[in-house]
Amino acid sequence: MTTTTDPSTPRNVNWAILGTGSIANDMVQILHQLPNTTVLAIGSRSPSSAQLFGSKWNIPRRLSYQEACSDPDVDVVYIATPSMRHPDDCRMALQHRKAILCEKTMAPDPMMARQILDAAKHANRLCVHGVWSRFFPVMTKIRQIIRSGEIGEVRSARASFCQNDGAGACSALAETGIYCAQFLQWVLGDEQCGDERNADKQGKGVGPVVRGATQTLHESGFDEHVTAIIEFPGKKIGTFECSRAHTSERSAAVYGTLGVIDVPFPFWCSTKAKVTKMTGLGSQQWSEPQVYEFPLPSEIVPLSTSDKDGGKCHTPGFNFVNSQGLAYEAAEVNRCLREGLIETPFFSTAQCIEVLQIISDIREYASKGMC
Repeated sequence: MTTTTDPSTPRNVNWAILGTGSIANDMVQILHQLPNTTVLAIGSRSPSSAQLFGSKWNIPRRLSYQEACSDPDVDVVYIATPSMRHPDDCRMALQHRKAILCEKTMAPDPMMARQILDAAKHANRLCVHGVWSRFFPVMTKIRQIIRSGEIGEVRSARASFCQNDGAGACSALAETGIYCAQFLQWVLGDEQCGDERNADKQGKGVGPVVRGATQTLHESGFDEHVTAIIEFPGKKIGTFECSRAHTSERSAAVYGTLGVIDVPFPFWCSTKAKVTKMTGLGSQQWSEPQVYEFPLPSEIVPLSTSDKDGGKCHTPGFNFVNSQGLAYEAAEVNRCLREGLIETPFFSTAQCIEVLQIISDIREYASKGMC
């Protein structure tokens, strides 16, 4: 492992990336621009893909998945492989005692996620589920607004993530619904949520309970459109809709007794939140909205590739909206590793399991409704 002899300088963190797809192309540009961070290795199923990606992004070690995870100089493995591989790739990295940042979804169900997280705890290694929304500054601000009582007592929230892209290729609930579920948990759930949840399906348990759900299935068998109603502790109600077959404004909102927090597109990686107070008869006296803005890190920019195209450097840019914000979760992984933490407070083991349990419960409820 790489260390530093200067106590005033954070230790360098060496990363390996598994996978060469779109999100890996975005993350590698982020990691190259973080201080005291080195992208040391790229792992791929195909030697030619590893060679191409490594040459493109100036990564010195071009390896297989196994070789990248076993490299003694690697500190963190970023798992950006196809999601069906995530559990096995997490286990492989942990077997070699690496810290992990795993792209969503970490596992297909909460039980398998629990096994991975328990293995990380047993190995005393950091394991972060890369639901990147949690690390954006606006999410912290939303929590602060709720705690302050600025919009009164929070009673409900909603989230919508519908896009006409890839219906039938995978589950909309797993792909976009997880962002809705994590948002509702963040604004409605118990901030100190424990591991025991849903012990009483009549609503007396400590965790969220799915009260309604419906789904439309694609001919492939995957859900393409899902809606859900979830009751959180304190009789708070969360609703969401996700789809890969049609569009929505992809926003979210939190509703209190004295006002509303609006989070505009793209709510899962937003840079702003708007607070509007609503008081008086019929809640018809609206205050001038207060907008809180958190620009993306200006020091993070699209990088040029190291290979040449017609004698000119090529700058492909980022593949996803607000990908510069990946810097927030990557920097948090670096911080946790340097401080010897095995989980992040922004998305703890308990919170991760609870979100995946919500997804699982919605799927079960919606499936029964189709019988």
